[in-house]
Order: sequence, then structure tokens, then C-alpha cells
Amino acid sequence: MKKSSFQRARGFGRSVRYTSPPSLRVGAIAIVVLIVMGTVRTVFPDAFSALFSPFWNAGSAATASVGSVGTFFTDKDTLARERERLQIENDGLKAQNAQLAARTQDLTRLLGTRTESVPAVLAGVLARPPVSPYDVLVIDRGTTEGVASGAHVFGNGGTPLGTVGVASEHSSRVLLYSAPGRETTAWVGQARIPVVLIGQGSGAFTARVPRDATVVVGDEVYVEGPGALPVGNIIAVESDPSAPKSTLRIRPVANLFSVTWVTVSTTPAL
Repeated sequence: MKKSSFQRARGFGRSVRYTSPPSLRVGAIAIVVLIVMGTVRTVFPDAFSALFSPFWNAGSAATASVGSVGTFFTDKDTLARERERLQIENDGLKAQNAQLAARTQDLTRLLGTRTESVPAVLAGVLARPPVSPYDVLVIDRGTTEGVASGAHVFGNGGTPLGTVGVASEHSSRVLLYSAPGRETTAWVGQARIPVVLIGQGSGAFTARVPRDATVVVGDEVYVEGPGALPVGNIIAVESDPSAPKSTLRIRPVANLFSVTWVTVSTTPAL
């Protein structure tokens, strides 16, 4: 009986034998590692740096890469905004270039064939038919710029258009030679036959010449002004055997509906 009791007691002792918790073991291991690291760092500082520098460099590289990604997205947005701004500026410059090219083309047509030096003022057309009354131009130059009533007005290539009717301080009204009922001294054909142009409106004219006059379709019609420049061309010669004169139908050289620039003579009108 005593022996059995002793065995139970021993068995009981084994079942309640104390075992340390895992957390205490981990803590003990950590303390040992720290003591070893402190000893190595103190005794062999260079070896300690060499041993752990790869881990430090890896951490630094990871941090730098994260910062680079943020910078990349920030730079991308900035570049997108800058590209949009430059595109807007580029479109504006294209529009300005197109406007300047059109203006240069207009002025070349207006002044390119003028061979004589005539004192004149360059004027832009503010209104033309059908916005303005038919056969009237409104220009942006007036008495302040030297424009006077009666001054001759010329279109593209020096084509005579009419004369200044009323000149105000900064604008003027130009009465075209083709104004309905207006009479203008002119000459026609190679023989320079004198005629009187009668305005029919919208740039058109009629004139009468002797029936036996040597004029044909296509002949040019000229009016007074600097140089011999045509105002129109004959498109029809209407003859009546019972009438002593033929009627000429004349089409204008200039398209009055597209005139954008004119020159106004500043010499005194005769």
C-alpha cells in the first residue's frame, strides 16, 4: 500500500510540473539577442554596421520609392495642366496668324499694283451693302485722319469706287459711282470714247455711245483718278436700228459685297 501511494504521489508530481509560458521564453530570447547585439556593436562597430546596413538601405530605398511614386503623379498632373495651357496659347497664335495672313493678303491686293505715289489714307470698311444703304460704304477714317468730302476712294488694286460724301471726325460715308442715278464722266474702249456713266445700283452702270462707235463686249470703262484704272467692263451692247445711240451694260470690276479695305486720297478734290 505504501509503495502504490508513493507512485501516485510521483505521478501526481509529474502532472503538475511547472512549465514557463511562451511569452517569457520569447522575452528572454529577445533580451539575450539585445545583449549580444550591444556587445557586438561595442566590441566590433564596423562589423555591426556591415551586418545591418543592407536592411537599412532596403528600408531607405522603399521609402524613397514611395516618395518617387507620389512625385510622379504630381508631376504628371502638372505636365497635363501645362500642356493644356500651351495648347490654348497655340490655338490663339494660330488664329492671330490666320487673321494677319488674311489682312496681309487684303492689303497686297489693295496696294500691290499702285505704281505712283499718291497721298492717301488707309481705311477699314465698317459697313457695306446690304448692311449699309446700297452703293454706300461706311469707313473708319474721318476728318481727324485727313479725309475730306469729295475725296476719291479706291478698292483692290487701285480700282476707283466712288467719292467721300460726308466725313465726320472719325468715320466717313463713301458714295459709290454705281449709286442709282449718279452720273460720272468716264471713257470707254481703246479709243477712249467719252461717255457718261449712269449708276444702276449694286455696282452696275449703263452708258450710251454713238451706234457706230467702235466698242465691243469686254472693253474696259475708266473714270477719273490717278492713272488709267478700270471701274468696269462692258457685258452687253444693245443697239436699236431706229435709235442713234447704243446702250452699254457695264459690270463693275470690284465686288462691293466683299470690300474690306479702301484707300482715300488726301489730295484736294477738283
